[in-house]
Amino acid sequence: MFIIGKISDELIVEKIKSGDEKILVYLYKEYHSLIKSFILKNGGEENIIDDIVQDTVISLWRNVQKPKFLLQAKLSTYTLAIAKNKWFKELKKRNRFRRVDVAHTKSMIASNTTINLDHSIIVQIVQEMDETCRKLLSYFYFDGFNNKTIAERLNFANTNTVKSKKYQCFKKLQSTVLENYQKNDFI
Repeated sequence: MFIIGKISDELIVEKIKSGDEKILVYLYKEYHSLIKSFILKNGGEENIIDDIVQDTVISLWRNVQKPKFLLQAKLSTYTLAIAKNKWFKELKKRNRFRRVDVAHTKSMIASNTTINLDHSIIVQIVQEMDETCRKLLSYFYFDGFNNKTIAERLNFANTNTVKSKKYQCFKKLQSTVLENYQKNDFI
């Protein structure tokens, strides 16, 4: 199958639903650079990109084939959201995102005031966020709840909603920190 130019999102969804596996090659090539750019900008290395792209395309394929699937955004946006979730899972595996162990942090605060500063700045910013973000980030990073538990506590439709909202809230937190503090405030 030779594809020249872009294929519409609707046609791609149609091909996936009909089981046309040739579209997988197109999807891989089409979204490879988008996903690669995201991963490299977020601490990734070249050696993991192909795996994440492949996992993303397979997840996209599976999601589209579900009976209740309805594309409510551009396919590229939806695909990048899947890739982001895959990448963040990979980061968790690598222990780059570490949940805050409150008891451990409190014991370290007594011996190290810079940790107190780090912790208190983040806690203060989280407390000033809207209620949904405050609860979601607290549940995840401070209490260590999984996405299913958070979805139940916040009455979200499912864990994908939690992931999406968590990413949005984390980005708000990150931008607030970057706008108001410098690196030496945390050293």
